[in-house]
Amino acid sequence: MELAQLEAFLQVAHHRSFSRAAEALFLTQPSVTARIQSLERELGERLFERSGRSVSLTDAGLAFIPHAQRALTAVQEGADAIDAVRHGEVGNIRVGASSSIGTYMLPETMRRYREMRPGVHVNLMMGQTEDIVERLLAGLIHIAICRLTQHPELESIHLYNDTLSLVVPPSHTFAKRKSVTLSEASEQPFIFFDRNSSYHGLVYGTFLRAGVAPESVMEIDSMEGIKHMVEAGLGVAILPEMSMRREREAGDLIQVPISDIEQPAQREVGLHVLKNRIMSPPIRDFIKLIGEEHGLTKILEENVLAEEQQEPAQTA
Repeated sequence: MELAQLEAFLQVAHHRSFSRAAEALFLTQPSVTARIQSLERELGERLFERSGRSVSLTDAGLAFIPHAQRALTAVQEGADAIDAVRHGEVGNIRVGASSSIGTYMLPETMRRYREMRPGVHVNLMMGQTEDIVERLLAGLIHIAICRLTQHPELESIHLYNDTLSLVVPPSHTFAKRKSVTLSEASEQPFIFFDRNSSYHGLVYGTFLRAGVAPESVMEIDSMEGIKHMVEAGLGVAILPEMSMRREREAGDLIQVPISDIEQPAQREVGLHVLKNRIMSPPIRDFIKLIGEEHGLTKILEENVLAEEQQEPAQTA
């Protein structure tokens, strides 16, 4: 059964005339007649009674009308849906991010993206960098935003440096100090992020390079958990500055500079995508938005978005 047969059937049923149906479809009358006869053979029933110039629907024809209408409507809606996907109006994107980035950096990005593409569904998966990169390589996500990682199958662009700082509760003796040394900080009970994370190695390594070892009293796999423990006076911590903006403004955490550190402890954050992957408009729009937010529009266009989308293969 072909759509052309259904279109011819509905036009004849509407006009009660083969000739007027032919005019509406820009076909010859014999073509319309052939389509109706072919449809009737497939269904095994006559759909119209023909008497001279008069055409009327049979009981079978009357019963078939709503089904033919639904079929054509469904096909049109399907075509409209594909057109919407093509233009980025609907669809879905799967974004992977390390926990701190997903919690503290991406909410504002997601708000702006939702304003741009309200019909696009976003699936945000958070975890450690290694897990996120593994998901990207497996094709489970479209974009990864995490610690800058180099891999032969990935296109990676540096977005910004995630600066880490020492924080203490307002009641701590360091809270009124202009700065402290690494040695002084190492003598405090330290709350670390989970040792399998890049943060743990980065912070611990900063102390070891200075020849001191901090006293670790607790490890937590949650940035929010660490902040609450510090607020409760259970220890001090070195955290990403972006993760404690709200607590600093509220006075719940105090940021204390470390005077003898050669350069601030920083983690390089990057955007990663699979090389040579065709990107849908929603994915490209999300990457463009990230570029705008970090002043990297040109770099992303030249390196990540440079490949033009390929046309679907033509069948013979």
